[in-house]
Amino acid sequence: MLMDTSRRKFMEYAAITASVVALPSSLWGSTARSKFDLPKENSADFWLELSRKAYHKNAEIISTMANQKPVLAVIKNNAYGLGDVEVAKILDTSVHIEGFALVKADRALALRKAGIKKNILLMGDFDESLGQDLVENDIVLSIFSAHALQKIKSLCNNSKKQISTALYIDTGLGRMGIPFNQAFELATAASGSLGLNIKYTFSTLTTPKDFAKEQIRIFNELIQELSREGVNVGKTHLAPSFSLIDLPSSHQDMVRPGILIHGSYPLANMDASKKWPLMPTYRLKSRVMRLEKLSAGDTIGFSRFYKVIKDEWIATLPIGWGDGYDSGAENGAKVLLNGALYPVINVNANHTNISLGANTMVKVGDIATLIGPEKPEITPEGFGKLVKRHNYLQINYKESIPKLIFDVF
Repeated sequence: MLMDTSRRKFMEYAAITASVVALPSSLWGSTARSKFDLPKENSADFWLELSRKAYHKNAEIISTMANQKPVLAVIKNNAYGLGDVEVAKILDTSVHIEGFALVKADRALALRKAGIKKNILLMGDFDESLGQDLVENDIVLSIFSAHALQKIKSLCNNSKKQISTALYIDTGLGRMGIPFNQAFELATAASGSLGLNIKYTFSTLTTPKDFAKEQIRIFNELIQELSREGVNVGKTHLAPSFSLIDLPSSHQDMVRPGILIHGSYPLANMDASKKWPLMPTYRLKSRVMRLEKLSAGDTIGFSRFYKVIKDEWIATLPIGWGDGYDSGAENGAKVLLNGALYPVINVNANHTNISLGANTMVKVGDIATLIGPEKPEITPEGFGKLVKRHNYLQINYKESIPKLIFDVF
């Protein structure tokens, strides 16, 4: 079904907070958890569950895909809504993980505060008020412009520590980094600056393969030129998830995946998903909050999006697109409830409705799995196939969603 855009478009600008009620004790099971695993006050209407085993297995698979190269895990945007601190805590003990990359300075500091030991690369800018904290916490700072270099150099005046930096080169993406025709001059200036240590040199590749190959050529030529000049460029990395999969020349000294770490490929039906079957790392769960039998002719939603043809039971889950659940789910997604799959028929800002048919044994309080590994239809890949949507759109959960961490599902 297609969404009625009139009221929906208006409502998508509203920010609405879900209510919080107690979880049943049966949710917790017997898996050991640490304090940071528990939702606040052990309560939630809906929540995410993360698997240590799946994350570690995916890191191993990704490294193998890249001929055993180390992995710099991109956990920007709160790890695509799955929790940057939680994901980093899980992967901090993986032998395949070099470190983590983010774009916000406060989130880089949050990882250190949470006890993360591995390298942390800040790919974005930082406010000068955070500069000394970043240096003291060994955050690798990106030199993406002449202004950024000057800002980082100014920190040397107040620091006894050597500052780790990364040369961020724009080889054609056009949105971030030192333009490649200016990179040699700026890189040599950075290399000659006392107190600075170049730990990484990197760029970001575009999706079209032909242009990405040209970017790699430009990058390699720059690295060779800098090396001849005696500039130590540190470890190089280029490959986001898409290039990592089908462009081996992008692998460099390490690879830099984002969505792959979470067990999902950038697009549905990619051939690599058969050769390298990643493990879904998370489950999105919610309890049934309302159960009603609607009659033929009844409708659901402000725009009367769904019309009941025959009498049927409708379950309401207290999660919607305002919480990050993809609104496209109403165009074919399934939800697992008491061992059976049911179609999603409506998603608004705060609620999701599923059709249970003419008869049901479902009760209020029963737990539904919206995304998870239990059935092919509700894995990240399966969801993308059913709704014919870009896989990135399903991982956009709000930071406030409680998260539970398990050793294995």
